[in-house]
Amino acid sequence: MPGLGLGTIWRRLQPARDLGYVAFYGRIGLTIGLLLGESLMQLGAPYIFSRMVARLSVPTQLVVLPIGLIVCFGFAMLLRSIFSSLQEVVYQPLSQRLQRLMAQEGLRHLHAMSLRFHLERQTGALTRALERGTDAVDTLMRLSLFNVGPAIVDTVMTLAVVGHLFGGIYAVLLLIGLLSYVGLAQWFVRLRVAARRARNEASGMAQHRLLDSLLNFEAVQHFGNEKHEYRQYAEARRAFERASLRATRVVAASSVAQNVMIALVTSAILYLAARDIVAHRLGVPQFVLIGTYLRNLYQAVISLNFVYAGWRNARVDLENVSELLDRRSEIQAPPIPRKLQSSLAIAGPAAVAFDGVVFGYTADRQILKDVSFNVEPGRRIGIVGPTGSGKSTIGKLLFRAYDPDAGAVLLDGFSLRDLDPQDIRTVVGVVPQETLLFNDTIAYNIGYGRIGADAEEIEQAARAAELHDFIVSLPDGYATEVGERGLKLSGGEKQRIAIARIFLKRPRLLLLDEATSALDTRTEQRVQDSLNILSREQTTIAIAHRLSTVIDCDEILVLESGRIVERGTHSGLLAQGGVYAGMWAAQAIDREQSTVEGGGHLRQPAPTTGTLLPL
Repeated sequence: MPGLGLGTIWRRLQPARDLGYVAFYGRIGLTIGLLLGESLMQLGAPYIFSRMVARLSVPTQLVVLPIGLIVCFGFAMLLRSIFSSLQEVVYQPLSQRLQRLMAQEGLRHLHAMSLRFHLERQTGALTRALERGTDAVDTLMRLSLFNVGPAIVDTVMTLAVVGHLFGGIYAVLLLIGLLSYVGLAQWFVRLRVAARRARNEASGMAQHRLLDSLLNFEAVQHFGNEKHEYRQYAEARRAFERASLRATRVVAASSVAQNVMIALVTSAILYLAARDIVAHRLGVPQFVLIGTYLRNLYQAVISLNFVYAGWRNARVDLENVSELLDRRSEIQAPPIPRKLQSSLAIAGPAAVAFDGVVFGYTADRQILKDVSFNVEPGRRIGIVGPTGSGKSTIGKLLFRAYDPDAGAVLLDGFSLRDLDPQDIRTVVGVVPQETLLFNDTIAYNIGYGRIGADAEEIEQAARAAELHDFIVSLPDGYATEVGERGLKLSGGEKQRIAIARIFLKRPRLLLLDEATSALDTRTEQRVQDSLNILSREQTTIAIAHRLSTVIDCDEILVLESGRIVERGTHSGLLAQGGVYAGMWAAQAIDREQSTVEGGGHLRQPAPTTGTLLPL
């Protein structure tokens, strides 16, 4: 994973600035001091213990000196315990802060990415990558503080003490054993990293299958494909199971091999010590001491091995989130963006212009071809055309979900490329054809149009969207939970919530994308009246398939194959007898057939000279 280590994360998250430099580095320094104190007590306790054994071997010194040594030994063990316990207490605030900052940075970065990125993403794999990345950041920090330094200190000091007390041959044999152990451990770590990477990929795919299936459960049921979804998920889980078992086998083989190496080195050291005892070069206390130091040394080496393996595993876990954080959105704010006034009350309606816009989602598929038009502040424009003509693409470009390949989209005379995307989103209000709701209350979803709106303002917006009477008829009223993606509501109810949001937001530019397509005729008429009142104050662009929703626009643009082929008022376009007139006639036949089949009556279109904008 090139380019992303703990130092890079440090610079990106800046935890010291978030917590405060004195508090942050003070806690790190105190943690390191406690770790060093624990290491010294761990090294000194065995030596004190060996001196007790030596004194107890001399009957004449059984009264005074052993008592002092026992007190020292107990004090050393007590200090070691205190130092060990305080480490987590001191470090835990840093750990929680670092994980929080990493999680926040991940979400911030995702919301900064373009629409193209979100259309291509796999939600399940993405959330798992962020979760593993957040844990891995803390793992790297913990390994750096709690394992690397203490393990190195323990190893170096133990080798020095063993060489001084027992001779160079003991230190050399220990060093050879340690180097062999480290080489063997590194070889197994590479195997473990490969196995973990495969396990992570399998885990991400299984999570993706699960979430994708649940999010689209209606489609699954509509086509009776429950067994198919089960088989796909079962296969993904089997792949994860196989990857997990392989990782377990590699870990087990690594543990066995390393323990064999430890056993061989320990046997050799103890053989030398036993031989020296027989030759009266060492005593029993020294034999006890060398055994204790060997145990401590192996713990330090195993800790270093754990550090290496844990570090590599954490780096693997950070690979996906690293690629995510390193990925730049294609939609970027300029270094010095031009500022837009977002308040409708202060700045009034916005002006919009498309100047020779050319755009395609891919290089070989051009959607818009030299599209140009102007919308004066406060004017209402309709955009119609057959499916695939580029209507919705104009809306996406206006919201700067994409940048045009050529030409420019202008807002208040400024190219969208010269504006901060966040400013564009405050100026433009969108009522989409498919309303997206949070798994929260109706009040929360309406209030999302303007964070901080009070209950009275939310109720007023609901009344304007012809939604209040429906809400108060529910047992929990505005506190009713809408379910995931609003599945507890009908399409029309969800769309009225989207309209209520816009009443609350009051944007300078209103973009309607089939805003009333899910409403019944009676409700649509009432909502139209409210929307028309709102749209009088704003610039309005209505993207529509049903021509009856745009007949009162100041101008109607007719798109065909990515070009504007006709423009004018409803009556003027009908008089031309061109594409628009043909579409109107075809939809009139559809309306008549639908009415005859339903036994109802045709709804008469609004007069073309009215002042309202039927939607």
